[in-house]
Amino acid sequence: MEAWEQKLQLDLGPRKQRLAFAILALHANQLVPVERLVDLTWPSQPPRTAQHAIHVRVSRLRRAIADGRSGQNDANIITRGSAYMLKVNPLSVDVHRFRAVVTGARQEIDDSVKVSLLRHALSMWHGPPLADVTTPDAAAVLCHGLEEARLAALEECLDAELRLGRHAAVVDELTDLVAQHPHRQRFQALLMLALYRCGRVTDALDAYRAARVRLADEQALEPESRLSDLQRAILCADPALDAPFVRFPARTQLPHEIWSFARTDPLSDEVTVEVRDLSKRYGTSWAVDGISFTARKGEVLGLLGPNGAGKTTTLRILSTVVTPTRGQIYVGGVPGTRHTELRKLIGVLPESAGYPGHQTGLEFLAYHGRLFGLSRAEARERAARLLGQVGLSNRGGARIGTYSRGMRQRLGIARALVNNPSVVLLDEPAAGLDPPGQRDLLTLVRTVAEARGITVVLSAHALPEVERICTGVLILERGKLVSGQVMTT
Repeated sequence: MEAWEQKLQLDLGPRKQRLAFAILALHANQLVPVERLVDLTWPSQPPRTAQHAIHVRVSRLRRAIADGRSGQNDANIITRGSAYMLKVNPLSVDVHRFRAVVTGARQEIDDSVKVSLLRHALSMWHGPPLADVTTPDAAAVLCHGLEEARLAALEECLDAELRLGRHAAVVDELTDLVAQHPHRQRFQALLMLALYRCGRVTDALDAYRAARVRLADEQALEPESRLSDLQRAILCADPALDAPFVRFPARTQLPHEIWSFARTDPLSDEVTVEVRDLSKRYGTSWAVDGISFTARKGEVLGLLGPNGAGKTTTLRILSTVVTPTRGQIYVGGVPGTRHTELRKLIGVLPESAGYPGHQTGLEFLAYHGRLFGLSRAEARERAARLLGQVGLSNRGGARIGTYSRGMRQRLGIARALVNNPSVVLLDEPAAGLDPPGQRDLLTLVRTVAEARGITVVLSAHALPEVERICTGVLILERGKLVSGQVMTT
């Protein structure tokens, strides 16, 4: 049982005091009678001073919350007669957030989204619930059904992983789960299917035989039809068991808030960016020389090439910072000559974006929201929402000077979305990040494009950085378009 305010862990006191907080957190925004707190703290024989002890512990918990409050935390323990209530956003309590994310995952049709949400929900678990504050029997009473909910979510997650063709990635995990939970027949079935798809037919059949023997010896049961039907299908090499064709590579796990965007068709026929014979000359050199392309709604278009290829100049022309020598651009049908109107449709993250280290992420985004005409309340609300959508919800109150480069790049993407643009331009968004950081950031970019139905044009040096998230790639060399490649359709 732990409580945190930003990076500060609150001192919740000794075990029984932390148990009182846990009970209130499990019943967030509900009144819990003092008698109930007494019964759960001393199940057998409470002392005569039990109610007084509860009052003292609640008072100390209030003080711990107040001492850790930084301005973002609105949690408080209130009294109503002879009952207490923890007034708090339930999504700030792991158990409630876990249930909410699982519920959201079950409503998703896209299995890759479902897996990301379920993996995020499962990542909130750090061991048996309340193991450090009460006995297993008391924890079972307080957390009734919670362990079953975790296992059910894990089964659904692994089932979706197999539908995505990730059998090789999950076969070891399933092997461990079957050993830990030998009587859960859904895990047995998933393991058999994963083994079969990995070409381990004998192992899959051995797994069935082991499950059948175990069920007969320990529970006097026969396997469910799902297991026996699966065994027969494996023996017949039923083509229905074959792994599906995977069109896109798997996404990286992302926070739940990222998926709260309204989803739209990522690749409609609507052209949002049109470039015709675009050229820019500096002296006698052509930084951009006669390039033409289009990008559709929801598309992620990559501009690749070495330094001096013309990538940044192209993005600066699209963002109206640089005036072309010749050629035309259109964004959402608006010609590039109408700068004021066009800038309302564009969000930009330049390569050398600067951030005021003394501001918090929330203050920074709210300030830019005000620049786009939002009221103070609207700007703050949008800033908080965007921080969640780029995975920084727990860092909004921290000063930007404490952010890592990856966090600043995520903040920059949020800044580019403040004005709800139709097109986002990103200049080397993954530069300077390690490979996992590049993967996570670029996955975020693809997610934003798909979920919001906006067009993203980004620049990069190398194809491996962007091939997994781009719908198309343009390769530039010395200002000229030398190759165009459709990555997905």
